[in-house]
Amino acid sequence: MTHNEKRSSTVREGQLALLTGSIYGAVHTVTGHPLDTIKSKMQLQAKYSNLGAIATARDMFREFGIRGFFHGCLPPLLGSALYRGVMMSAYEATFTYVELNFEKDHPLKTEYFGFVRPVVPVSVTCASFCRGLIEAPFEYAKVMGQTEQKWRVVHMFRGLHWQIMRTTVLLLPIFQAIDYLRRRTDAMKTLAGNFFVTFGVVGTSYAVSWPLETMKNLAQSGIPHPNATIAERVAHMGGVGGLLRGIYPGAMGGGIRNAFGMIAMIFAQQYASSLGLR
Repeated sequence: MTHNEKRSSTVREGQLALLTGSIYGAVHTVTGHPLDTIKSKMQLQAKYSNLGAIATARDMFREFGIRGFFHGCLPPLLGSALYRGVMMSAYEATFTYVELNFEKDHPLKTEYFGFVRPVVPVSVTCASFCRGLIEAPFEYAKVMGQTEQKWRVVHMFRGLHWQIMRTTVLLLPIFQAIDYLRRRTDAMKTLAGNFFVTFGVVGTSYAVSWPLETMKNLAQSGIPHPNATIAERVAHMGGVGGLLRGIYPGAMGGGIRNAFGMIAMIFAQQYASSLGLR
């Protein structure tokens, strides 16, 4: 559940989430791309491999100026609005269908272990698959742009399986935590609460799923070579610890941009309700 508004029908919630999720996606990219670029360069370019985030940023600014932090921004800006709209739409439509058509004590809506409701992972799985199919080409183009490589249409779905795996592992704890906090606390009833909860939950989830983020980027960029095995990619990163390269700007950027995206989406959802669209 991504908002506090009274739910309408499954189709209507899916339609509204497609629009508000697109707004979320656009804000998400603009606010987070600089840190995302730092992260990608640390993961994928040899000259930054031994530098920390601050040193990488300093070197990028010296070489490219401010525009260097927005290399590869256009594909994810367009893509983020599209695939996050589709992701939110798939999640909200699935969640609303279960919410409106199943009894309160149905296993999908029953709380287990004090906080888990199966409706959330089911909705996340649908959202991750739909998002991954659309996101993969844009992420591929973004990573190639960030690392100053030319991208090719024929490779647009390279690393798709890593994309879907990473997205599922990333989204599960986020949506599960937000669902619990919306139902059991007042933390998500204010804008400040939404911002800081989203920042903390998303940043933590990014950190946990970071090895998959690194593997996704390696697969999409074709480093060390397009058909590399998992072992070869791990070796290229200098061992398992190398899979955590770029985690600080990546997790911080993920928290910041999703927090701003959440605020933008809340305003959009409230505005939709005020127009009587529900």
